[in-house]
Amino acid sequence: MADPPNDAEKLLAVAPEDFVEERKRLVRKLRDEGRDDEARAVAATKKPTPVVLAVNRAARDRPQAAKDAARAADKLGRAQLSGKADDYRTLLSEMEQASALLADVAVANLSRGKSASEAMRRRVRDHLRGALSSDETRQLLARGALAEEVETSGFDAFAGLPRPKPSPQRARASADAERKRRALAKLQKDIADARDALDEAERRARDATRERDRLAEKLKALEAKAENTA
Repeated sequence: MADPPNDAEKLLAVAPEDFVEERKRLVRKLRDEGRDDEARAVAATKKPTPVVLAVNRAARDRPQAAKDAARAADKLGRAQLSGKADDYRTLLSEMEQASALLADVAVANLSRGKSASEAMRRRVRDHLRGALSSDETRQLLARGALAEEVETSGFDAFAGLPRPKPSPQRARASADAERKRRALAKLQKDIADARDALDEAERRARDATRERDRLAEKLKALEAKAENTA
């Protein structure tokens, strides 16, 4: 998977319904600046699937999680080949926690408050797992710049050593941590949605104020004309 042009990367995390208009806007901007080669590259950028766009947005919204997942995945294959089971399990846990957060945010972007289907959740998880399985796609994931869905193939660096059976105490602690992580992810998504809603409300208020001023001026002119006609 080739790196997209720098300006094209800006397109790879927009909402699916905004992709075409944002691409047109960016192409116009580049042409106005005399950057015709870059404009052509952006114009040729194809719209990724909603899953890809949602994961890219999640990686940009949670950059540390994307970097943590990529870093752990990068070290995971070496730990597996070295036979260091403890290192492998630690890195696998770090990668799974970070990628699970990205998956939750991506699913929230896709579902927009509705219940996401299990098929959609599986596509997001599979895409993340595929993106983490090679150095090239890990780098693109960390930047939120993937252009297509990635599937794992051949040697799977994340399925070599057996995972230990956790103790009951450790299982409970892990479940508690997972509940807290999901609650935090939901709260962060709610905050982001509230900010977006506030920005939209403020934009509408500004538009309404401009329209009110325009109508007031029009009314004033009509009243003045009526007085002069009388």
